[in-house]
Amino acid sequence: MGDLTPLFQPESAAVYGASSGPSRKLGNTLLSNVAVSLPDVRCVHPTAESIDGFPATATLKSPVDLALISVPARAAESAVLDAVTAGARALVVLSSGFAEAGLEGRAVQERIVDIARQHEVPLIGPNCMGVVSQLSGDRCLNASYFWEVPTGPGRLSFVSQSGAFGGMFLSFLGAKNLGLARFVSLGNAPDVTVTDALRWLGDDDRTEVIGVFAEGIPNGRAFVEVAGDVTSRKPVVILKGGRSQAGARAAAGHTGSLAGDHRIYEAAFRRAGVLQVDSSVQFFDTLRSLSVVRRGLTAGRVAVVTVSGGPGVLAADAADRSGLTLPTLTQQTQDRLRWLVPEFAAIGNPIDLTPQCRPEAMVDAVLAVYESREVDGVVVINCGLDITEFGAAVADAVRRTGVPTTAFLLDVPKVIAEVSAVGVPCFDSPEAAVHGIAVAIVDRRGDSNSEMRRNR
Repeated sequence: MGDLTPLFQPESAAVYGASSGPSRKLGNTLLSNVAVSLPDVRCVHPTAESIDGFPATATLKSPVDLALISVPARAAESAVLDAVTAGARALVVLSSGFAEAGLEGRAVQERIVDIARQHEVPLIGPNCMGVVSQLSGDRCLNASYFWEVPTGPGRLSFVSQSGAFGGMFLSFLGAKNLGLARFVSLGNAPDVTVTDALRWLGDDDRTEVIGVFAEGIPNGRAFVEVAGDVTSRKPVVILKGGRSQAGARAAAGHTGSLAGDHRIYEAAFRRAGVLQVDSSVQFFDTLRSLSVVRRGLTAGRVAVVTVSGGPGVLAADAADRSGLTLPTLTQQTQDRLRWLVPEFAAIGNPIDLTPQCRPEAMVDAVLAVYESREVDGVVVINCGLDITEFGAAVADAVRRTGVPTTAFLLDVPKVIAEVSAVGVPCFDSPEAAVHGIAVAIVDRRGDSNSEMRRNR
């Protein structure tokens, strides 16, 4: 595999497969997307002289960083040869109809891989959706078929064999107002694999959290070695498809992947320190947690702060299942709280301030919990009691102390607005909010999947 920098940080691109006629093709979408962010974009077309206002030539006349190929599978071989002959430094073949389509398609796929490797040019795809990546300044490269992508910079990078699941990920970022570092859809991945992408992202300064959706991982030994190195520096979260027999058959038809025995994958992930999750919901929740709650906790001592007692009990139960502890607050902290909250409030942990807590006392009460030395993280719970002062108290405590915080907030738009303004992620259940803290514990190497296994 060649260097992936031209893939994620190109300054020039060539597009194969845009149409000059009235019928619009996916290649035209690709051209429109990439032209927004790159100063040098060229079109290659056998007959057209211009496409969508861009000059077109029958062959690529000079080198480019990135060649984007969106032609039918039968024409892909000549397009790849033309691109690498002209000096393209990276290739993305987005077209379908290769190994996932049968023996004939597999033969074409093998030939284009051979051409790329002979010229030492990395090839992404075929049968993929493309690449999205932050460039210098405020530019975001959209070298994909997706019309809309999150353009704001962020810490999350994502490697996906599935283009559709990649679209789910990009939609998730937009819905949660999270930024993106890098995204790559690998498709059939006969050349650049999950392991190759992981290796590059491990050294990427923009990437702090990596998500992976994989249907099959060739050369498991290399994956374990690379992933083990990367997870020593930044968290890697993986959702593995094709775990059942039916799923494995679907993977073979989708990307031509051999899914393999999932028990072997589980052992490999565990050895590499990868966080394995079992569902798309848990996958996205985990990535969001790690992108917001900095992975720096060295112990699992958590406080639950609420004005809604029942859900706080559920959070305490979830913390126990997750291997976290809810330490009883020191007498000094409890004495401090006793002056501020009603006499019937719970001040041990969970801390239930109750709806009767005076609004003007909430800032000091919440801050007392955050400043207690026995607490490493806080889970905030509120159901239906939209007390602005409660949200403001949490936001103030987060600003002052920097203590990692997650929340479960239901039907409290004012509270949500206050805590979201300081970057507190809000989850859909008390259990998910606890999980958001649990994955931030750094002392999980070698047992990073313990909570996931217990909760199956």
